Amino acid sequence: MATMNIRRRNWLWLLILAIVVIALGAGAFAFWHYRDYLRSPQQLYREAQAASPERAAELYVRLADKLPALQEYARLWTAEAQMPDFEAMRTLQALIDFEPQSPLAREAHTARARYYAGIEAPEAAGEYRAALDLYESVALRLELARYLEQEGDAAGAYAEYRTLLSLQPDAFAGMRRTGGDPLAVAQDLISATFYTDGLETLQGIGDPKALPLRAQAYAGDGQYEEAKAAFQAWLQLNPDDQAAKMGLAKASANLERPQDALALYQQIVTPDSQLAQADLLAETDPKQALALDLASPYPVAWWNATGILEAQKRITETLPLYQRVAQSDAVFADDAAYRLTVLGQRLGDRQAEAQGKALLNGFGLNWLAIRANDGVPNDGTPSSGTLSLPTAPPFARPGSAPGPHGVAGAGEWAGDAATTDTLARVAALESIGREDIAHLELVLASRARRAPEVDLALAEGLRARGYVLDAQAIAERYVRDHKRAPLEFWRLSYPRPYSDTVNAAAAEFNVDPLLIWAVMREESRYDPEAVSWVGARGLMQIMPTTQTGIAERLGENIPPGDAFTPQANIRMGASYLGLMTDYFKGDLELAIMAYNGGAASVDSWLKDPRVSNRDDLLRWIAFGETREYLERVSLSYRVYQELYAGGADSASTP
Repeated sequence: MATMNIRRRNWLWLLILAIVVIALGAGAFAFWHYRDYLRSPQQLYREAQAASPERAAELYVRLADKLPALQEYARLWTAEAQMPDFEAMRTLQALIDFEPQSPLAREAHTARARYYAGIEAPEAAGEYRAALDLYESVALRLELARYLEQEGDAAGAYAEYRTLLSLQPDAFAGMRRTGGDPLAVAQDLISATFYTDGLETLQGIGDPKALPLRAQAYAGDGQYEEAKAAFQAWLQLNPDDQAAKMGLAKASANLERPQDALALYQQIVTPDSQLAQADLLAETDPKQALALDLASPYPVAWWNATGILEAQKRITETLPLYQRVAQSDAVFADDAAYRLTVLGQRLGDRQAEAQGKALLNGFGLNWLAIRANDGVPNDGTPSSGTLSLPTAPPFARPGSAPGPHGVAGAGEWAGDAATTDTLARVAALESIGREDIAHLELVLASRARRAPEVDLALAEGLRARGYVLDAQAIAERYVRDHKRAPLEFWRLSYPRPYSDTVNAAAAEFNVDPLLIWAVMREESRYDPEAVSWVGARGLMQIMPTTQTGIAERLGENIPPGDAFTPQANIRMGASYLGLMTDYFKGDLELAIMAYNGGAASVDSWLKDPRVSNRDDLLRWIAFGETREYLERVSLSYRVYQELYAGGADSASTP
């Protein structure tokens, strides 16, 4: 009996165990079968990227079920996984036909290009270029250049490398490999101001045709003795060549041999030669210089003529000249209009003053116009001026759309079906970690130019995600094309990126953060990787020598590469702005001039006997670049004050 009870219990346990095993097996089977439904979209996408084509297709189906906005992208990624399958190629073409101006089409063109490149088919180049037409990419263009070079299309590869010359370190070597004719390569390099590389390319070339190129490269690189010798050799072969004479004259002038330069200029009867002669004669023979300037067709010559006339106290004679310059398309036309206004006031010539103000107002938003319309102080203090931005009422905001990672973004308006679809795709792409394509969705959608509310929604979406430059481009386009713009567009045109870093640096060095943004806007357009032709680097365009001085003053080691780090660059720029502001006792206009032209230069301009007040200083700034820089930064600073001095919160931090 006991034995039977034991057997019954054993069978019971076996039955229970069997049921448990069956249940576990069924559960495991169900879990395995439905496991994809339990995963997050990001998990599905990540696994699909490394899965076999068959498995990837399954995962992308599940992904599209969870995120319907990615339906077409799921087809794209499935086709990419199945390449080089013929049906996959057809799918890619169908996607291009479906949305030809979209990131979807760009990705499809790129996949097709790589397929054709892999089988060495000529269609690859066309697919690469179609992708680049939709959105430029240094990496993709370099890929095209290398493909063309590999295929033996030296001319095509050379053209692509030349396009990349300022953007990719490999471009110069690529041009050398594919250029064929070193003279043509050197010409292209010199035209792009790569003088040292041009000279390197010309090494060992004895062809007389290299002489003009070598001379131009030496002159552009500031090697004037070498340039003089090269121009002389050029003239020995072509004694009547006017370009060679002009080049030799300029080299002589830079070597402080004005008589030699003048003798050469006088052999050339061109407006450029006459302008150069006038510059050389301005101090030694102002009468002849004035005659040459007045006969010139160039606004810069008329501007120079006013300087000679003012030095001779012939102020009344300058008025029609200033008016003439102000009506030209010269970059200093507004300076001429301002000087006409100032001199009209001094002479009591109300007509000249009114003409100057009318011309200034024709330039639109302009710092000199603000000064003139507000009344100009003559005691050396900066004018505060009044600024009234041409604003329009804000747009209606009937709804909002998803922001970064699916969170509703402030001000993102889903105003039409296309924009709603775009913003939905953006949120879905961000949720799986494809911020790069989400960015392209916003950028390419902004090119469609639909309603201004849509432009604003897309710009704000870009700004919220840290793409300040893309947002600014949309906003500036709207402000430029419309007489009045909502305040939101103005704030996007004058953004406040890196706000935490800027505010910290401003507090450390006692500088207005709005001034830092104004300088950053005009120096680099908020590009942390910007490099100027003279070697200034980063957001605040710090020169290497300036960086060394800042490091010594702060007692810190600041590696050269830190110039491209936003935090370090902004701190260095704020430090230098603070130093210049302290040096000039809080005079921000002088500090801005010094930031560009150097404190020593500003000191010398202030000592100029022609300078009796701030108006005169603005006229006699010796560096045209510094004068224009002061005006641009001062205007930006005024706009920033108008937009944000009240504490409006519109900062973004990439």
